[in-house]
Amino acid sequence: MSRPVQTTFVDKVRRVQEAVTAARGAARRHFGFGEEVAPGVRLVLSEAGSRPLVFSLWTLPQDIATLCSDASVPATAALLAVDSAQAREVTAAGHTVDLGQFSRSQSNPELYYALFDHVSQRQIHTLLHRLVPALAAHAPAA
Repeated sequence: MSRPVQTTFVDKVRRVQEAVTAARGAARRHFGFGEEVAPGVRLVLSEAGSRPLVFSLWTLPQDIATLCSDASVPATAALLAVDSAQAREVTAAGHTVDLGQFSRSQSNPELYYALFDHVSQRQIHTLLHRLVPALAAHAPAA
């Protein structure tokens, strides 16, 4: 049984999901960070094949604890989340999003997440290549 989630946090998750949906319609790129869409939440933009793929990167400890349903998440600097509907859509198009390497949020069962004990663009980029094998290959250096 999942525990009740505060209304303000539910609203924040809804706003982030709306931003994810809007960002999926924007121009695609191999990998990039969007602006902060809610306090402590930025979007990570990518694509699998020709399909847009947008993750949310959560950095506030109280948000991470709520999404994980565990207030004692040790030394966690960030949480990278993807919604299950987006992952299913990309998978249906023939590109794998390996949800088996994510944990499912108990407070928001439509979200899957990966935790980072410290976070950098390089770590997130490397993780995305592991979780989404169809992530576009790097362009050769000029």
